[in-house]
Amino acid sequence: MPAIAANLPVAISTGLAATAWYALPDAVRSRGARGVLKVGILCAAGAAWALLRVKPVQEPGPDGFDQTLAAIRENPGKAAAIAAVVVTAGTAVSVIGEKATFAFGERRRARGVRFAHTVPALVLGALTAVAALAEEQRDQPSSVAG
Repeated sequence: MPAIAANLPVAISTGLAATAWYALPDAVRSRGARGVLKVGILCAAGAAWALLRVKPVQEPGPDGFDQTLAAIRENPGKAAAIAAVVVTAGTAVSVIGEKATFAFGERRRARGVRFAHTVPALVLGALTAVAALAEEQRDQPSSVAG
């Protein structure tokens, strides 16, 4: 349980950033202004993550990063192709998801629902916080003595 308490600030800040991101259309109608504010949300969330996250204990010797670099050096063409596919697919999924989420909120707004974007944003923010907490838990070393 102590690891959860240690990682809670990251989960909360990440969840708040996601909530603000998705609720923004209810507060700001201008697309350009939302874009500027979203850059600010990204910067604030990134700074909070960097400052609040619990750093994993580093053990001497090669880690996952070193192993990844070694694999890239062995076959740079394959690594570049995989990276291109991952970046392209990730970008496509993000854009489709963002457009669908915004369209969902706009359909709710057209029906006259108050806080049309904010209510789904609260759900997405909570899910993001839980995912951030789970990710931070995964990165923690096991406390079981072997």
